[in-house]
Amino acid sequence: MLIDLDTLNELKEIMEDDFDELISVFISDSQTQIKSLQEAINSSNSEDIRRIAHTLKGSSANLGINDLSESCRVLEHKAADNSLEDANELFEKIKTNCETAISALEENFIQ
Repeated sequence: MLIDLDTLNELKEIMEDDFDELISVFISDSQTQIKSLQEAINSSNSEDIRRIAHTLKGSSANLGINDLSESCRVLEHKAADNSLEDANELFEKIKTNCETAISALEENFIQ
């Protein structure tokens, strides 16, 4: 499953009225992060790639979006090792996972 619904529903219960804003902020921020990550990969900037992947990894993990978080973790570690030969392939996986997660969030949690 792309999103751990138990994690997301628990978060919804805890955050109550602020949950919708959290989802909206994640959607907006993740789209910005994806654009920044593409630019960092295009310029082979390992430190920016690592930082952006780390940020996206954490925010997606907090929402139970485990596939996206794991893809970002892999890219983060590769960038930390300055091993970017498959960065474009990983980026495509991250981008697809992010787009799928955003669609699922919008469909199921945005009112």
